[in-house]
Amino acid sequence: MKVKAAIGALCKVLTGAGTGTGAGTGTGAAAARTPLTPEIFRQAKFDRKEVAPVFWKLLYFLLKSVDEDRPCGVTDLAEQIEYVKTAVWCYGYGFSDFYQLPADGTRGSRDLLLAFSWLLQRIHLLEQLLNLHRLRVEDETWLCTCRQAAPVSPTDRSESWARRHPVGTDVRYLQWLQGKLRFRWRSLHSAQQERCAALYKIHLYTRGCSSDWRFDHLSATETHLIQDPRQCAEFVQLLERENVRLEAYVEWMQLEPLYWQWMESVLAAKLQDTQDLLNANRGTVTDCSPDQTGGHSDSDVFREMDKLSSELVKLQDWMSDRRTAVGETIKDQERGMGDHTERCEAVLPTQCDVERKLAVVQARISQERRRHGIVRLALRANPTPSRIKPPSAQQHDQSGSLTASEVITQLRAEEAVLQKELQELQQLSKDALGEFVERLDGVICIPPMQR
Repeated sequence: MKVKAAIGALCKVLTGAGTGTGAGTGTGAAAARTPLTPEIFRQAKFDRKEVAPVFWKLLYFLLKSVDEDRPCGVTDLAEQIEYVKTAVWCYGYGFSDFYQLPADGTRGSRDLLLAFSWLLQRIHLLEQLLNLHRLRVEDETWLCTCRQAAPVSPTDRSESWARRHPVGTDVRYLQWLQGKLRFRWRSLHSAQQERCAALYKIHLYTRGCSSDWRFDHLSATETHLIQDPRQCAEFVQLLERENVRLEAYVEWMQLEPLYWQWMESVLAAKLQDTQDLLNANRGTVTDCSPDQTGGHSDSDVFREMDKLSSELVKLQDWMSDRRTAVGETIKDQERGMGDHTERCEAVLPTQCDVERKLAVVQARISQERRRHGIVRLALRANPTPSRIKPPSAQQHDQSGSLTASEVITQLRAEEAVLQKELQELQQLSKDALGEFVERLDGVICIPPMQR
C-alpha cells in the first residue's frame, strides 16, 4: 500500500503539471478516457502491452513540454514515438532495448517505465515541470553565459566539413538563410530592447510602492493587477492551483524512496527476462547498436565516443605507469641512490604538465556554470532610510545579486572567444576554397567587395 501511495503522489504531481492523462494530445475527451493511475504503473511492471501507448504519449507530452515549451500538436502515435526516441537518446539513455521497440506502440511498457524513471532522476523532470507551470509574479529573464559545447579543433572541422556540407549545396540558398536569420535576430533584439525599456519605466514610476524589503518597486504583473483589480480573483485561483501542485510534490518527496525501491524490483524483473531470453537463444544472439534502431543516432558521434573512450583508457594506463614511476623515484630518493636526480627530471615535468592541464579543464568547467538559469530583473537603487534591512538580508543581496555590468563583462569575454573561433572558421573556409580553386583551370575568382 505504501508503494501505491508513492506512485499515487507521483501521478498527482504529473496531473497537476498538466499531464492529467497519459495521452498528451491536449484534448479533454482523451483526459477522461485515460487517467494516470498507479494501476498503469503496476501493469507496466509486468510488461502489459495495453498500457504501452499510454506511456508513449505520456513521455511525448513531458519531453515536448520540457524541451520546447509549446502545445503538443502531433496526434499520430508513430510520430510521437519517433520524437520520444530521439529526445531520450539526446539525453544519453543507453538501454538499447528501448530503441528497438516497435513504432506501433504494441509492446514495451516495462522499458518505457524504466526510461520514464531514468528521466525523473537524470534531468529532474518533475522539477522542470513545476518550474514550467510556476506562476511568475516577478520580472524574470533567462541568463546563460556558459559554453554549450566544447570547442572543436580546426582538424576536426576540416574532417567533418565534407560530410556535413556536400558540394551540391546552392550558395544562394545559404545566403538567403543567413539573411533571414540576421533579420530574425535583429527583430528579436529590437523586441527585447522595447521590453527592457517598458520594464525600466514600470520599475522607475513604481519606486517606493512595494512592501518587499528586497525591492522597492513593483513588477509588471503587480502593476497590471493594480490597473485591473477584476483579475485578482483569477490570479488567486492560479495561486491555489500552484499550491495544490506544490503540496503534491511535497508528498512525493516524502514517499520517493519507496518508489525507487519498487523500481529496483522492476529492473530485476527486466534483467531476469533478458537473461532467460539469452539462455533460450544463445546461438542466435547478435550485437545491436543504436545505429540499427531506426536512425536515431549519428555514426560520427558514436565513432567519436569510441575514440574518446579508448583515449581515456590509454591515459589512465599512462597515468598509472607514471604514478608507479614516481613512487619508485621517491623510494630511490629515500634509499639515497645516485641516479634519482635524472629519473625525477624525466618524470616530474610530465606530471606537472598533466596537473596543469587538468587544472585548466576544471577551472573552465566550474567558472561559467555559475551563470545559468532564470534571474530576476530589478532596478538598482540606493536604499531609503525608511527601509531598514536585516543583516541577513544585506548579506543575501551582496552574495546573490548580479549587476548588469558583470553580465556585460562576461558577455564581452564570450564575444571575444567566439570572434576568435569565427576567424579560425573563416581561415579554414578560405584554405578549403583555395584548394578547390587550384584544381580548376582557366577560372578566375574575384572576392566580393568589402563593406
